[in-house]
Amino acid sequence: MLACPGGTENGGKGTLTVTGTATTTSTGAVADARAAAVGRYRDYLEEQSTLLVSTTTTFTNAVVAGDLAAAKAAYPAARVPYERIEPVAESFGDLDPAIDARANDVPAAQWGGFHKIEQAMYVNGNLDRMTPVAQKLLADVKRLDTLVQSVKLEPAAIANGAVELLNEVSTSKITGEEERYSHIDLVDLVGNVDGAKNAFQSVEKLLPPIRR
Repeated sequence: MLACPGGTENGGKGTLTVTGTATTTSTGAVADARAAAVGRYRDYLEEQSTLLVSTTTTFTNAVVAGDLAAAKAAYPAARVPYERIEPVAESFGDLDPAIDARANDVPAAQWGGFHKIEQAMYVNGNLDRMTPVAQKLLADVKRLDTLVQSVKLEPAAIANGAVELLNEVSTSKITGEEERYSHIDLVDLVGNVDGAKNAFQSVEKLLPPIRR
């Protein structure tokens, strides 16, 4: 029963009737949907981390062998799978800077990973003293491959990571700051877009429908 002070018809009183079909979503259903989204994305991470181990092994084998031409040829393929998993790179803690830090991102004495070798290949023109760097890079990549099976993932973090990565692409990576020695930036950008797209598709079913 509703009352409207000052109303005249029917004494200002009346009955409000609500029609329609009530819908409810159980807590269990929401949890299942979230788990499914994380599962879809984890499958993608595992696929890409397996590829990362394979391509990085080829790359680091060439570095250890001192074969500059082979290392340069293998470098772009090794970069792609890592760029695809960057939406959640921070989930792997110190592995991200160990694998992917650029010069000045970390103290010089701690700098290693892909871009340390990139500098040696394209600036120094040789692979002198790069064997330990390559060996550690491969060990770090293999550790990442193990972690993707159990690292804690949340749908919101997956989605936010994709957005942040695309923002980074459009503001800093597009300038060439990442592949500053090899200039294969388009390889990285394609990998980033692929990875961000897959992250979104993994959680898309959790989003409310868009009203048009």
